[in-house]
Amino acid sequence: MPSQLGEATDTRSSSNQVPSYDDLLDTIQYLLEERKRLSQCLRFAERTVEEFSQQARHANSLARNAQNSVALAKEKRKTVKTAGAGKPSTWIGGSWLAPSDDILAPAEKSWQDGNGQRALVLVEPLLRRHDLTVSEDVNANLFVSAILRASGDLAQASKYAEDALVIAKEADSYMLASKAEFHRGLCYLKQNRYAQAQWCLVLASQLEGHQEQIEANRVFAEERCRNAGPRDPNRKLDLDYI
Repeated sequence: MPSQLGEATDTRSSSNQVPSYDDLLDTIQYLLEERKRLSQCLRFAERTVEEFSQQARHANSLARNAQNSVALAKEKRKTVKTAGAGKPSTWIGGSWLAPSDDILAPAEKSWQDGNGQRALVLVEPLLRRHDLTVSEDVNANLFVSAILRASGDLAQASKYAEDALVIAKEADSYMLASKAEFHRGLCYLKQNRYAQAQWCLVLASQLEGHQEQIEANRVFAEERCRNAGPRDPNRKLDLDYI
């Protein structure tokens, strides 16, 4: 009987033994290595998610651009007679292709004659009218944007270009939206916001009659982005912008 009691006491004592220093050190080392491994796995997962997210955003942007190009091509095939058809085209101020809409003809002539202020006075009443066609409304806003951009009022020039883009998109007119993107891109270019300018000009690339101007300005914006310093915010495109 005493021997059995002694064996039971020995069993309890061995089960309650404190781990040795070496055992604790091995356990801590294992936990540290496991934490390091899990941290590496987490960082890899985060990089993978970010990469897929960037690819998804890029794919969505390409899809929208392709959709716009297809719609623009369909719009071009329409046999609707446009204002100014058959008249020779003239660039005014280096960024406005005239004629656009007949309603803008007097203002276009004033600007072509060197009187931009008079041209603004002639267009101002048009912006208050509610009976304009979508084309007239968009072109009136873009015409004002072009004059203000040429005079150095870039904030207001951008505002009118943005307003024109909204009108064009609400009317589902990809041709007019492309024209708005062209003038929007020129505003960004004047503001040294090269990444935004480059993207706008890409979106405007199918605009009929503007290809040479678009390509020249797009290449210029691309070169400025490439030559900008790594910390220059103007070389990066704000993802919210897309």
